[in-house]
Amino acid sequence: MPDEVKAKTSGVRMRRIARTIAAWRLESGQDQVEVAKAVGWSNAKQSRIETAKLPITPADVMTLALHFSRPPDERDALFRDAQTAHSSRWLEQISADAFAADVREYVALESEASEVRIFKIDVVPGLLQTEDYARAISKLGSAPDDEQFEGRVQARIRRQARLQDEAPLGVRCVLTEAVLRIQVGGRETWLGQLRRIAELMELPNVDIRFLKSENGAYRAMGYPFSVLGFDDNEPDIGYIELLYAGVYLEQKAEVQPYVEAFDELWMSAEEPDGSRELLMEIIGAAE
Repeated sequence: MPDEVKAKTSGVRMRRIARTIAAWRLESGQDQVEVAKAVGWSNAKQSRIETAKLPITPADVMTLALHFSRPPDERDALFRDAQTAHSSRWLEQISADAFAADVREYVALESEASEVRIFKIDVVPGLLQTEDYARAISKLGSAPDDEQFEGRVQARIRRQARLQDEAPLGVRCVLTEAVLRIQVGGRETWLGQLRRIAELMELPNVDIRFLKSENGAYRAMGYPFSVLGFDDNEPDIGYIELLYAGVYLEQKAEVQPYVEAFDELWMSAEEPDGSRELLMEIIGAAE
């Protein structure tokens, strides 16, 4: 993964680690110069660690924890956080050319999120796609080489592990009825995708609702978006997907309108029973 992408995608966890390190130092009564001299690195490095501009290594976490005489459980917890932030994520094994940098960034942020709110108007979100559907969607883009194509498909599928891991990603998703009715990849691929959505709706951490076409206009027409939520009071991050790129929204004033738009869409969508009824009606009519 390119350095600039890696730096931002690990940002949520690294900012949390940086705040903890800074709190340890302030509690000790030392300034950055004193700490840097004591542990044997530059003042600039200590400053960059505390501002999350330099991703801290697990070894450096241990060095600082010992210097500040932190309790073993606190030290070990932050050490594990740093290990996770530096671990070789599956995304890094996908060809760097298979995704635009900002799309890779989104997927990596998604891997750290606790919840994602998704609004789509014409395509099933990657988190919910079957492999056949993902292949069909990938073929609609530019013509990548074999490695790039396979990388796109496998990345879409492997993202779904978050739905059923030890700390599953919470998903709230609003889809327009058009998402269900547009046939992608042929009839069998389309039906397989609809059945997959029905299966995912049974998961306790996944809530998928639909906006019926007959209900007319709705908030955010023509503007699909996602909002990623994180634990430990980390701020939400908004994401607007464009054709070949994406836009990130990190300031609260920028993200809040999308949070409010999603809440309004959520209230306008069919309740769980009505959403399942619509989905099964479409499946039944096609079988």
